[in-house]
Amino acid sequence: MNPWETLLSLPLTFWLLGSVLSYAVGNWLRWGLRTRDLLPAPYRGWPEQVARFLFFLGIPYLALGGWPRPPFSGLLSRQDLGLAGFEPAWPAIRWLGAVGAGLGLGVAAGLILLLAWLHANRPAGAGRLRFPPRPWWALLLDGLYLQVHWAFYRGALAVVLDDPHTAAFLGLGLITLEWGLNPFWREGWRAPLGAGRRWLRAALALVTAVIFLLTRNLWVCLGVHWLLELLFARLGRDRLAAR
Repeated sequence: MNPWETLLSLPLTFWLLGSVLSYAVGNWLRWGLRTRDLLPAPYRGWPEQVARFLFFLGIPYLALGGWPRPPFSGLLSRQDLGLAGFEPAWPAIRWLGAVGAGLGLGVAAGLILLLAWLHANRPAGAGRLRFPPRPWWALLLDGLYLQVHWAFYRGALAVVLDDPHTAAFLGLGLITLEWGLNPFWREGWRAPLGAGRRWLRAALALVTAVIFLLTRNLWVCLGVHWLLELLFARLGRDRLAAR
């Protein structure tokens, strides 16, 4: 067995620990290099975007059995990550049920978050939880990265523990650990724009974990995630325009 095959055959526990460690080391490096211009201006964001793609999508892809293995022959299955498709296991009636459950929980969560946001911003229009303007496609891409990454943690822990319910909430623990190890995450809470994004991201992690437990469908989680991001991005623009 060559070294690459050995890596791909490691237990899922090592993949989980390696993912958390990679996230922490990558953000520490970014933090240390944040004041240095190592590349010309048009290319400065490229290394970060490539690293995000490889981390958020590359690790789950390899765990599913990506190159050099045949597709879907890895340590996780598509079902573990909630990669539902139009197939016998997912007839139209099951899709409708999943979408309905996701939208129902999404609306309920949106109303609760909206009330919390209004309450936080009530004192003299302080705007303590604001959201930076971002295009819809950037919110969708970020949502895809996060949902695949979170689904990898849930799915891997469910296989290790043989208990999807415990895995969903232990996955939230791993996500919280990653955030705690990220200096950018900690610093962002000190600014209104950064605090708003982090507050919403933490809420979305919890909401979509519950939706995943009920639907086992990553795409439903992504849809709810994106719609709530769009809602609060619009509310943030309206609040900034009104000031």
